[in-house]
Amino acid sequence: MPNIFNGKDKDGHTVVCSRDWWEKHIISRHPEVVDWLAHIQTAINDPYQVYQDRTNLNRKIYYRPFILPAPFSTQYLRIAIQYKQKISGQITGFIVTAFPCSNIKEGDILIWQRPL
Repeated sequence: MPNIFNGKDKDGHTVVCSRDWWEKHIISRHPEVVDWLAHIQTAINDPYQVYQDRTNLNRKIYYRPFILPAPFSTQYLRIAIQYKQKISGQITGFIVTAFPCSNIKEGDILIWQRPL
């Protein structure tokens, strides 16, 4: 199945999302993000903050505020990316979920923040 999303994260790693995963796991739970692929790309490529997921060491959480259309324009876009390293050493990320949120989730560990 072809990817609906192919991009790069802030570190230059390839990040993908299959059309099947997008429709069955992301849109089915968060239908508001259906037309937000450009916003998701921006948040992955140029995030405000990146967190280490508190329960999964191979998962990072990307946050980008104030890029979403109304009525979500004052919220963060939160994107969870699962990373895998191939034998070749290449690291690829897979979008697990993406949705708007009012606050940064407690318990995740800040690992990078955009310089002010």
